[in-house]
Amino acid sequence: LTAPGLNFIFGEADRRSGVAVVALARLRQGADPATFQRRVLIETVHELGHLAGLGHCTTPGCVMRFSNTLADVDEKTPDFCPRCEAQIARPTSPV
Repeated sequence: LTAPGLNFIFGEADRRSGVAVVALARLRQGADPATFQRRVLIETVHELGHLAGLGHCTTPGCVMRFSNTLADVDEKTPDFCPRCEAQIARPTSPV
């Protein structure tokens, strides 16, 4: 997957249509099965966060932190930081 201004992306979400995709090929690079599954989980939760209205976060370890490399993905957890969790828990208006 690619996006304007980036050479590749791990996933993309479109809140209007309610659709998100995660690119598996790059997440598989150099990964044993457990690492691959963890990366897929992290990036899937990340894209679901975008569908829920969250933007990128700067908190280290937060699943909503932007990932530019596989090392960035591996440094994240599949969890929202307290600030993002609070935002996702608030009711929002429909798109």
